[in-house]
Amino acid sequence: MIPDELRLNDSGRETLFNLLSKGVLGCLLLYALFPIYWMILSSFRTRAEITASEPSILPFTLDEAADAIQDPSVLLTLLEYENYLTMWDRFPVFDYFVNSLIIASVTTVFALAVGCLGGYAFSRYRFPGKIGVGGALLGTQMIPGILILLPMFLLFVWIQETLAIPLIDTYHGIIFVYTTFTVPVAIWMLRGFFDSIPNAIEEAARVDGCSRFQALVRVVLPMAAPGIAATGMFVFLTAFNEVLFASVLARGDVTPFAIGIQSFETQTTAYWGEMMAASTVATAPILILFILFQKPIVEGLTEGSVKQ
Repeated sequence: MIPDELRLNDSGRETLFNLLSKGVLGCLLLYALFPIYWMILSSFRTRAEITASEPSILPFTLDEAADAIQDPSVLLTLLEYENYLTMWDRFPVFDYFVNSLIIASVTTVFALAVGCLGGYAFSRYRFPGKIGVGGALLGTQMIPGILILLPMFLLFVWIQETLAIPLIDTYHGIIFVYTTFTVPVAIWMLRGFFDSIPNAIEEAARVDGCSRFQALVRVVLPMAAPGIAATGMFVFLTAFNEVLFASVLARGDVTPFAIGIQSFETQTTAYWGEMMAASTVATAPILILFILFQKPIVEGLTEGSVKQ
């Protein structure tokens, strides 16, 4: 038996639960952020420091940190910032990054355009085979990409030989592939967001003279903006980070960053410092974009989970 003086009341239990929850979340946060920290740290190190048998997880020693506090200019001698200068000359990093932005941005626009219409149709209409089509959309995400890669490549070759339409190593070819894979997810996600919008609001707009399409554009889409932002960010990151199909279907002048960064590892050596610097530069805009749109993204991810 636990003595009465050692038992926790409701307030104590709640405090203990909050402390445990914050501790667990803090550990998970450190686990998720450590690779990013290590990437940034490695970008300021030499190749010898990166490949050392026992690399330090701290950027400076205590003595170096004390010197940097007294004289901030010491940081320039402690950090190997030269990696950020040489990476541009060694490989066309900027071109790789621009290619990824073009591919991911256009894919996001197409996927959201089709996803909004498809998600709205699933949310508001009843039609034969609705359950089966919805299940098929989810089923497409269960097929490993490696099983589709060879048929997709052969299909592109056939189209190029038969119709004289080049699809391999082109923007429109890889955008078509990414749009095909992201549209089912966009439709399913946006369906949940549209379900959370009451039909009464749309019916009121139609009573005021709006057509079905006008009500969608003027009323439903603005209310679903957080969900659209969340879906758009998901599609963008999926297209930006994809490697499997890009490694076969997007080479040459349209090489995306996820494939181009492999150029830093050659048969004879690996430019780890420049690779980490390029990864940091490519990650920074995505993180800034996510921070700027964090509020609508979080609202969208939670809004679609409750049907009003």
